[in-house]
Amino acid sequence: MDSMSNTPAPQPNTLGKASLILGILAITLVFSVGLCAGVGKQQGWLPAVGALLFVFGGTFAFAGLIAGLLGFAGLFGANRSRATAIIGLVLGALTVLLFAARLNYVQ
Repeated sequence: MDSMSNTPAPQPNTLGKASLILGILAITLVFSVGLCAGVGKQQGWLPAVGALLFVFGGTFAFAGLIAGLLGFAGLFGANRSRATAIIGLVLGALTVLLFAARLNYVQ
């Protein structure tokens, strides 16, 4: 309980926190794989490792999708802080969009 009022203190949002952590990891790894793919396209070695980079990028983009879903689920908890869930949702969406943009660039 809050000392000044009768409203209970907000509970930690575990779904939002998981979404935030997974979103940060996913967007960092998708950016790194996309950077490697861009350099590989410029230097000409992308056909040799393109399938491997696609699998890694797709896996990390799927982790971003899961982060977005966790963030969305974290928005609906009663009496929970929603800030981390919103940020995790945004990072998850940006991860999927970044993967799609990089995939479009290297094709």
